[in-house]
Amino acid sequence: MAGGLIVKFGFAAALGAAFLYAWAHARADRRAVLYGRLSFFASVAAQATASALLLFFILTHQFQYTYIWSYSSTNLPIPLLISTFYAGQEGSFMLWTLFTALIGLFLARYASRKDYEAEVMAVYSLILAFLFLMLVVKDPFEYIWVTFASDVIQSGPVPQGLANILVLDAAKGLWAQIPAEGRGLNPLLQNYWMVIHPQILFMGFSAMAIPYTLAVAGLLKKDYHSWIRVATPWSVFAALVLGVGIILGGYWAYETLGWGGFWGWDPVENSSLIPWLICVASIHTSLTQRRNGAFVRTNFALSLLSFVMVLYSTFLTRSGILGDTSVHSFVDPGMWVYWLLLLFIAVFVALGFGLLLWRMREMPKVPVQHSVLSREFALFLGAGALVFSAVFITVGTSSPIITTLLNGKASAVDIMYYVHTNLPLGIAITFLSGVGQLLWWRRTKTASLLKRMLVPAVVAFGVTAFMLLLGTEELLILLFVFTAAFSLAANVQVGWDMYRGNPKLAGGALAHIGIAVMCIGFVTSERYDETRTVALEKGKPAETLGYQLTYTGHRQVDAERYAFDVRVERDGRVLQVAPVMHYSEFTQSILRHPDLVNFLHRDFYVAPLSVEEATSGGSRAFELLKGTPTPLDGLSVTFLGFDFTDADRDAMMENKPFEIRALLEVVEGAKRERVVMRMNGGAGAPEYIPGRFESSSGDYAFTIVQMKPNQEDDSMSALVVSVTAPTDASRAGKDETLVIEASIKPYINLVWVGTVTLAIGFLLTMYRRLTERETSESEEEETEA
Repeated sequence: MAGGLIVKFGFAAALGAAFLYAWAHARADRRAVLYGRLSFFASVAAQATASALLLFFILTHQFQYTYIWSYSSTNLPIPLLISTFYAGQEGSFMLWTLFTALIGLFLARYASRKDYEAEVMAVYSLILAFLFLMLVVKDPFEYIWVTFASDVIQSGPVPQGLANILVLDAAKGLWAQIPAEGRGLNPLLQNYWMVIHPQILFMGFSAMAIPYTLAVAGLLKKDYHSWIRVATPWSVFAALVLGVGIILGGYWAYETLGWGGFWGWDPVENSSLIPWLICVASIHTSLTQRRNGAFVRTNFALSLLSFVMVLYSTFLTRSGILGDTSVHSFVDPGMWVYWLLLLFIAVFVALGFGLLLWRMREMPKVPVQHSVLSREFALFLGAGALVFSAVFITVGTSSPIITTLLNGKASAVDIMYYVHTNLPLGIAITFLSGVGQLLWWRRTKTASLLKRMLVPAVVAFGVTAFMLLLGTEELLILLFVFTAAFSLAANVQVGWDMYRGNPKLAGGALAHIGIAVMCIGFVTSERYDETRTVALEKGKPAETLGYQLTYTGHRQVDAERYAFDVRVERDGRVLQVAPVMHYSEFTQSILRHPDLVNFLHRDFYVAPLSVEEATSGGSRAFELLKGTPTPLDGLSVTFLGFDFTDADRDAMMENKPFEIRALLEVVEGAKRERVVMRMNGGAGAPEYIPGRFESSSGDYAFTIVQMKPNQEDDSMSALVVSVTAPTDASRAGKDETLVIEASIKPYINLVWVGTVTLAIGFLLTMYRRLTERETSESEEEETEA
């Protein structure tokens, strides 16, 4: 009860701060600024107290609170127990509100120094008030007997011997038993990245509010130029923090989820990427305004849109509208939250863009003073490409909403939609991030540009030729590699010159280097990876992808999880991997977690598929490529394809019962039969129904282990099957067998090195913007990256 009251006090204080600051702006009342500041500080204190109280209740296992019972348990280690603070709807809003409040303390001081406090903090306090309102509606301090009144509240005498009894109303004989244990944390979230990733992501969401507030403050003050200098350090900070959060999420997926990738174009993943792209676009267009006053309206619009898209992503994630199309989406929070999120978006769209339209006629129109061969034009094109990328991703991410409005049924776009729309834009972005560094402000002579492009072009041709020798012949992929390598070489060339002159100026070049290295890493790790499915019988070495693998047995990690130890040998070096696989009562499904060995120029990645118990018969795993016959004990087995209806496809997207069939053709001599294997899915663990073939030596059973549809080229689709053969002497006494998918991810470290380089570039840029002096601004812009 106390926690809920503190949250309501924080809401009132934040709303009061917004009113007092707005009054101070309208009346130029300095006392109102002081009172507004005190009211804002009170709201921060309230949120810090409420957060500390919730964390204390979590650590002391106060399961009388619904939120704590729903997401924590007594058997969680302390780091994961702390992470349950933000594991659900209520807690994640609590974390977002906490970061917004704390960052506001620094913003208030910064805005006061820049004579922007009243305008900035009026808007920022209103944002904080809306977040508090979400906590009032989704109360993390709600008691379990309030949430589940009909199930928890009992009447009459309390039975003897019951523990944890709380009398609610002695006169009416009402009582409730407090649970002794919580439901626990989702096993997919029981990872050390859960302690790090969400906090950074929500800090990025909080930071995105600052460029919005500064843009609105500039509009309120009719300050159409100097606001951009005030806002730039915060825009860079927001892009840095949110970008790091996105990348950490990608690494978490790569290391934990077992599909061997770091980005799955899931709608919730995309919803974090969209505001980041728009914010980065605004950083680039702000350079031109700082230089010659152009792009005034564009910079206002992009700064406003960055935060609006954060709110939109929150609506997608928290409203439950993506529940059937995203593995990350929260469940339906109820109509109150649904409409409150829509109101949140509507208020800040109306406030920001309404004010922009109101002031637009007053804004100065700066005539074009640059040629096509100029840094201004390259920045404009680059920012435009980033915005178009954000638009395409927004359309794809919003497809469940769009399809629901059109035909009443939510469905997600195919993943290849994102590849086909963003690859050409990626080519443009990487090329412009390189050539833009070689251009001068206003105009550049063609001969001078061609001379400066010579070395980067030679390097790019060399890298592309190397990629071509490795086997890729896709034109757009090769062009993407060429432009990324060109950008890398151009930014190294320019960055080195800047570093020798003034190291603070090298931040932009360093960030571009990071992006270029990342892009090359995307291609090498995804287009040149090799994957094999291997059945490892215990104690028997098997060769694959140049490694010798030996399954040495399994061991119990905790109450549910089992690790499967595999010895990895190559060139006399012996290493160990231990992928984890277990059935989760929480998710009612089998969960698989990979393990990997990291080398300097590649990762060796092992994902578990299944384990077959020791048997006197034969049980083996095969990977069957569509249309390619595979020999098996005198049989010929060909995978024909997958078979499922549109109704099954829709049911699968909606997490309803569905059936997928995989078709095989099995030939023995003149006998030719079609074998149908089935997987029934939906709620709970999937059921695998084998298909059978009666051979001359006995009955063969084929069971689906893993499906590998190829959405780019269906002829390259594959299927992993487990084959149980008739018992005979040649296969008797087979030991326990672990079926794995082994992969080599070449040069994937380029992705991680690129992200670190990008972050350092952002940090250097932010430091420069925070410490620069107005008198040196024009000189430094001459060599701006």
